[in-house]
Formats: sequence, structure tokens, C-alpha cells
Amino acid sequence: MRGTLTRRLLMKSGLVALVLLLLVSGLGGVAERAGAADEFDGMRENRKVMLTGGATLNTADADIAAALTGLANEADGYWQTMNTSPSRTYLWSDNPGIGNSIHIRMTYERLKTMALAYATTGTALHENSQLGSDIVAALDYMYTTRYHEAVTPTASGTSNWWDWQIGIPMQLNDTAVLMYDILSPAQIANYMTAVERFSPAVTLTGANRAWKAIVVGERGILVKDGAKIAAARDGLSSIFNYTLSGDGFYRDGSFIQHNNIPYTGGYGIDLLLAVSDLMVTLHGSYWQVTDPKESNVWEWVYNSYQPVMYKGAIMDMVRGREISRNYSQDHEAGHRVMQGILLLSKIAPPAQSADFKRMLKGWIISDTFKSFYADAPVPIIAQAKTITADPLIEPAAELIGYKQFSAMDRAVQHRPGYSFGLAMYSSRIGSYEAINSENAKAWYTSAGMTSLYNSDLGQYSDDYWPTVDSYRLPGTTVLSQTSSGSHTSTRQWTGGTDIQNLYGSSGMDLQYAGHMLEAKKSWFMFDDEVVALGAGIISTDNIAVETIVENRKLNTAGSNTLTVNGEVKPSTLAWSDTMDQVEWAHLSGSTAGADTGYYFPQTVSLAAKKEARTGNWKQINPRPVTPSTPITRNYMTLWLDHGVNPSNGEYQYVLLPGNTAAQVAAYAAAPDIEVLANSSSVQAVKESKLGIIGANFWEDGGSSADLITVNKKSAVMTREAGDTLELSVSDPTQTGTGVIEVELDRSASGYTADSGITVTQLSPTIRLSVNVSAAKGKTFKASFDLGSGTPPTLPGEEVIVDNNDTTGVLKTGSWKTAAVQTDRYGINYLHDDNNGKGSKSVTFTPDLPVTATYSVYMMWPQHFNRSTAIPLDIVHSTGTATHSIDQTSNGGVWNFIGTYTFTAGTSGSVIIRNNGTIGYVAADAVKFVRNP
Repeated sequence: MRGTLTRRLLMKSGLVALVLLLLVSGLGGVAERAGAADEFDGMRENRKVMLTGGATLNTADADIAAALTGLANEADGYWQTMNTSPSRTYLWSDNPGIGNSIHIRMTYERLKTMALAYATTGTALHENSQLGSDIVAALDYMYTTRYHEAVTPTASGTSNWWDWQIGIPMQLNDTAVLMYDILSPAQIANYMTAVERFSPAVTLTGANRAWKAIVVGERGILVKDGAKIAAARDGLSSIFNYTLSGDGFYRDGSFIQHNNIPYTGGYGIDLLLAVSDLMVTLHGSYWQVTDPKESNVWEWVYNSYQPVMYKGAIMDMVRGREISRNYSQDHEAGHRVMQGILLLSKIAPPAQSADFKRMLKGWIISDTFKSFYADAPVPIIAQAKTITADPLIEPAAELIGYKQFSAMDRAVQHRPGYSFGLAMYSSRIGSYEAINSENAKAWYTSAGMTSLYNSDLGQYSDDYWPTVDSYRLPGTTVLSQTSSGSHTSTRQWTGGTDIQNLYGSSGMDLQYAGHMLEAKKSWFMFDDEVVALGAGIISTDNIAVETIVENRKLNTAGSNTLTVNGEVKPSTLAWSDTMDQVEWAHLSGSTAGADTGYYFPQTVSLAAKKEARTGNWKQINPRPVTPSTPITRNYMTLWLDHGVNPSNGEYQYVLLPGNTAAQVAAYAAAPDIEVLANSSSVQAVKESKLGIIGANFWEDGGSSADLITVNKKSAVMTREAGDTLELSVSDPTQTGTGVIEVELDRSASGYTADSGITVTQLSPTIRLSVNVSAAKGKTFKASFDLGSGTPPTLPGEEVIVDNNDTTGVLKTGSWKTAAVQTDRYGINYLHDDNNGKGSKSVTFTPDLPVTATYSVYMMWPQHFNRSTAIPLDIVHSTGTATHSIDQTSNGGVWNFIGTYTFTAGTSGSVIIRNNGTIGYVAADAVKFVRNP
């Protein structure tokens, strides 16, 4: 690059004097900029530092130096090929179109790259006067001929609203910030008038709204319009809100775009980057975000992004059609998530900021497949380096847990050494998205596809999607070699539940549109195994039906070893076989720790195929920018053949991640699991080592599995350990308007339970009802102390005392009334304004109908600025009990405090105090539930 760039600089150096003369004369606007800087100027300068990294970059750092060289090379390549003729009709010959928004956007993208190289300290093009002059002239040319206030776009295949309103002005605004010092006021006014023409206000939803906010806000900074900046800031507020339907973030961590497509790793990344970008841009200014709902943004990191990340990659099951883009495979996309979280770490409250930095350090260190620094912008590299070099920041430990994303039909489990992703669909969520000529073979990506992440970090990168057999994705039950159109199902049962946030069960009532194939499919995720069950497999399509156990990308030689029942199969490619009486199989991994075992509780006939597969990205994304270069990768596929037109097919298999062949053989000889039921009415598994039972009930009416009996469709899990029985229940149909009745074949002496669960009997069996009305697939949990229980009398009554009640509430000291947060009970709540510590309290006094034992619950609106240790006094019939509560979490739900005996009437109470608290204290509502 050095020789080419040097020649270019020498050729242009003769014009430097002329450029300087023009700048001094006012063309560049330097003289007209003289005067005292104001806050707008400060924000613009800060924005420039965000884009370039500022003047203090450590150019001796190898990664930063490489990024600077790459930026200069790219910019110089554009500069050398840019048409600078006075009579030009285009800037680049491959993007000549007038009215072609794609060409115009790509042109502005190139100009921004050139402007970055010009404005970034340490590049070979830094403040090159001729480059600056050429960029400014190009901006004027584009304003005159392509993008100005008089343009009236005509919708067509080459004219897209997104380009005009978002894509183009985002590039132009940043370029104007970078080149501001050599632009005249008239030039700034011209360019910004064009931006105003296409994006005058913050509109739309989701990522598009966040982008619009950036466009409006950055333009406001450039033209010094405080009202526009305020509008941009306020435009974020609706994004902060959680949604109950359609696009946006859900409280369970789901993110939906285009009404029914899981898109955390697509539009969700764009939204994260846009929101964090604008929040950082405004931070510290008069227009800084002050909406208390900005705390939801910190929650997104924990609930939406972190659970679908694995060692720097983001799971493809939440990336929609973006999996078909060759330039954005899972690690590249995951690195963009990390860039957004890195920005948030600069402005988040201290506790959250520290967490984010630990996450980032852990991901950067663990991503040995692709360096985070290889595709990050220069300023991001510099900021990340400060985190990785800080010995006081410990990398986050490997995430362990299970999460059900009920609102987007996804589930994920993280265990030591691996993570497991499950993609499903239903009447609420689409099977896949294939628009704008993208994602051409995504037919079964949400039909129960399972993704196993382990030390083979390149499994779903390195050109997986153009080369995998898209008819045979792991976990799916399909018509052999038959595609399926994008659709939603007519079936509602998709979802699941969990125990201890560690283990979970999921299920999907599968029915394809356009095919007659249907099946009941379940997955039970335990400590070191995943049990997959299928039942009620029916088809009249006259095509063979297959369940795909595995489709794994192999190493470059294809030499991964397949062992079946102890017999090593041929290592050569182009091998296939159908093996009978298979009890177990083992596939060696491409890296240490990436082995996978397969156990079949009932011996099966297992088909296997080892092959080199050739494809190209153009086949799944035929856009002009997509390469068509043939790519070959090696695969091992394992499947079960249910035959043509099965009438009641079924399957059972167990995945054993990370197991050696010897460990799989040992497991098969003494398995930890027992399949309790596998029918079209109930599928259930027991994990004996953990004491867990998972059961998916597919029909209304009485159904049982081991100790569990229910009366309605539901997902249920139990865990027995010592004298404790834990229970979790959900309504995966999300259509329930009443209660699910549950009976457990055990006796109990006591219990705790989530709000919504009513226990009606403890002995000789435990009986309870779960109110699932409007629960949206939420899991309800209870814990029972096993032993001899006292038979109940009548179901308990509830008495709720709200802060807004006219009786039963006594305030001591000055309390403020607020209704800002929505995770509250009633129309408002009280808070102590974080002052007068030790002098304020609120006493909630119920009027109880009878003397009895009552469970006490409290609700509050959570916020990161709340106190984590708020004293609470429970005045009951035999004394006063003292508790401490943390209001930084669990907002908007009834939190169990304890069980006490209260005398009928008003002698009992709950007192919340602000003694010794650090942070705000909220007083909202208390509930008393009479126990059986």
C-alpha cells in the first residue's frame, strides 16, 4: 500500500498550496467558524472522537496500527478510483445511478470511509489537504446531483425508502462531522437541508426508529438546533418500553422485528448500536437521556443479548435472514453486539458498567476463532484495549443457565463446555424470513433446529450456511429433500418451562403449511444431556419423513471419527450407511472438547452420510454484492427414517455433548434418564441423578406422568432433593384464560409460591391451581417442604393494601407520589426521594377477615437507583419479624416475604422504612393471602 499511496500523495501535492489559499479565503469556512465554542460544538467534537478515537490513539499498538493501515488502504482505494473530472456524471463507475438509492448510499459510505481516514490520527491520509478537498467537492457534487431537498424518489427495485430516510443521511451526517472544519456554513446548510427533507422527525419502530433518532439528533448538533436534539432523545423513550406484541423487546428477553421474526442478532444489534450510539453522543450534555426507563437498556444486555452469545459469536437462531450474508457470520455479528455493549459500559451505572466490562473481556479472550480487533473500528479497538489491559477487570465466568424466550419461540441452555440453542415456531412466530432476495434455503431453521456450541468455534462460521444440507438441519422432522415456504403454524403449543433457571424443557406442536406432516416434538435439557422426543408423527404427503439427529461440519480433511456401538466407521469421505440396532454413536470433534455422543433409549436404524458438500453464498442470497465463489466443506449427517406416510411415528435420542466414545458407551449401559411417556398426549422424561421430571402435556383433560397430573395443556417440571419438591408450570399455548389444575403425588407441610399459584391441598396429595390468564408463556414456580401436611379448609382469600388506598396506609415523613414506572401495582407508588434517611416509613395495615396463617407478598417498581437493603417489619399475632428487601430487581411481581399468623381485624401490619438505606426506597403495595 505504501508505494501506491505515496505516488498518489506526490501526484496531488502540487495542489496543496491552492487548497490552502482557498481555505484561507473562506471556501473552507475556517474564518467563519471563529468565535466562542458552545455546547453544540462540544457535542460535535465529542462525536468526532467517537468516530475516530481522538488524538491520543496508541498507534504503536499492533491491532490499532493494523486497523489504521486497513482504513487508509480502503480509503485510498476509493480515492484512486473516484472520478474527479470537472465534467463527471458519477463518482464511481460501479455506482453511477441517479435516483438509485442503493448507488447513492454506497457512494456516501465510501465518502465516509475517506473522511474517516482523513480525520483519524495515525493514518497515512490524516489531514491530507488534497484528500480533504476532493471529499468536499464530492459532497457538493452529490448534493447538486443526487441527494438534495428537491429530490422526489420513485419506489422501484433500485429505490428504497430506508436508504433515503436512514442509510444515506447517517453516512452524510457522520461525514459532515468529520469534515466540519473545512466545510463552509453554506455547505453544512445544504447537506442538512437534504437530510431534513427525508428525515424531519423520529418515526417508525424498533431499529428503524433508533436510526431515525440518530439522523435527527446528529443533524440537530450540526445545525445547532436544540429542539431537534430533544426530539431525537425523546424518540428513544418508546424504544425503551417493553412490548406485549409486535416489534420490540419483551420482558422475557425476546426481541421481535417484522411482527413475528426473532431478530436479537439482526435488527436487535442495529438497535443496540443505534441506541447506545445516541445515548453516548448525548451523555453529559443538556440533552442527556433522563428517562428512567433507560434502565431497561441495561436489562437488555443481561436478558436479551448475553444469553444468546457464545465466546464472541451470537447464535444464528436469532439472526433471521442475516445468516445468508457472507460478510456477517456469527462471530462478526457477535462482535457488533460487543461494540454496542462497549459503548454502554461508558455510561451505565457503576455496577452495570463493571458487569459489561467483565462480559466483554471474557468474550474477547475466549473468541479464539476470530479476533475482536480484526473487524472493529479504530476507536472501539482502543476502548476494548483499556478493558483487556486492566488487571482489576476479571473476565466474566462462563455463563451457566437456562432461558426460555416465550415471546419468540426460542430456548437456550448454557452448561460447562457447551451451549445448546433451540429454534421453534408457532401461530405467533414465523418459520423463517426470506425477503429482499435473502435467506433462500432457510426452510427448516425454526422447525426445531438445534445448535450445539462448543470449543469448535467455527462450526457455524466458516461458510456453514451455503454448504450445509438445508433439507437436513439437526433436530428437525421433515419431508425428505422437500422445501417448505415461510409461514406461521396453525398450532399454538410452543414453549416450555425451567427448574432453578438451570434446566429446562421445551416443546413444539409441529404442523407445516403446504405439507400434511405434523409431529409433537420435545426437548429436555438437563445437566450434561439433552433428551429429544418425537411422537404423533403423521404424514400423507407420499414422501419419506426423516428426523435429523445430527448435521455437523467436520474438519478440513473430513477425518472426524464416527463410532457406532463400539465399531469405528470408515474415515473416508463419500461414505454412507444405514445401521440397524444402534444403541449409541459417537462423533469426534474438530477440536479438543468438541466430541458429541448420541444415545438411543430404544435401538434404532440409523442412517449416516459423510460427504464433501459444495455451494456458494449466491445460492442463498442472490443480491449483486454476494459472491458466487464455490466453497466446499465436509459434513456428517445422522438421521432416522420414518418411512413414507407414517401414521404414528416416534423417536427418542439423547445428545451427550463433550463425551468421549468410552463415556458414551458407559452412559448407554447405565443411562441417567428414563423416558416416562412418549405419545401425542404427553411426553415426559426423568433424570434420576438430578431428581428432575419434565413433562409436556399436549391435550386438555386429565393427563399424568409419574407424580404429575394436570387438567390442561401445559409444560411442567419437578425436582425432588432431600425434603424439598420444586415445581414449575407454564402455558405454552399462551391462550389460557383460566387456571391449570395440578396435582402432585406427594404430601407437604409448607410451601412458598409465585403470585398466581393458589395451593388448595397439602395432603394426602398436593393440589394447586395456576392462573395463566395473560401470562404469555411465563413460568410459575412453587417450592414445597415435603412431609405430613394438614388438610386444607377453604382456598385462601387475598387482601391487598395499596399505597393509594384511603384507609390502611400511614405515611411518616415526606413521601413523593410517582407513576413514571409501569412495573407497579395500581396507578402510582411512593418513594422517599432518597433523603430524610431514618425518618420515613409507610405502614400498610390490612383488615383481615379471620384469624389465620397468611403469606405476605410485596410489590415494588424496580430500578437500579433503588436501595438493595430496605428494612421491613412484619407485625403479626406473636411479635414482629424483620426482613430486608432489594428493590433493584423483581419489579412488577408479587415477591414472597414470609408466612405468619395474623389476628382478624387490623392489628397486623407491614412497615417499610428507609433507615440506613443507600438509594431510593419505594412503597407500593402489600398482599396477604390466607393459607389453607
